[in-house]
Amino acid sequence: MMAINRIDVSAPFWSELKDKTRTIFVNGNPMPHAYYNLIVSIRDVKLYAVGMKPHRLWKITDVKKYFGIKGDAVKLREQLEFIQYVLTNNEEE
Repeated sequence: MMAINRIDVSAPFWSELKDKTRTIFVNGNPMPHAYYNLIVSIRDVKLYAVGMKPHRLWKITDVKKYFGIKGDAVKLREQLEFIQYVLTNNEEE
């Protein structure tokens, strides 16, 4: 796993993740809306890395701004997967 040198904690993702009122239900279980966005963004960035645009209005800069990260599609994917890894391991502890 790649470590993130700098995390922009002022990014919208982190404030939404802390907001307990923004949850959705996935298969009957509550999930933070920000975590759902993380999962979908990992999928979208993987598609973008191989040359596919996930949908017509999708922009890579929106992902960068929402999560507060920088880099090309491959680096973004690594950073997003690292965030997911950290979040899932912290929930278990």
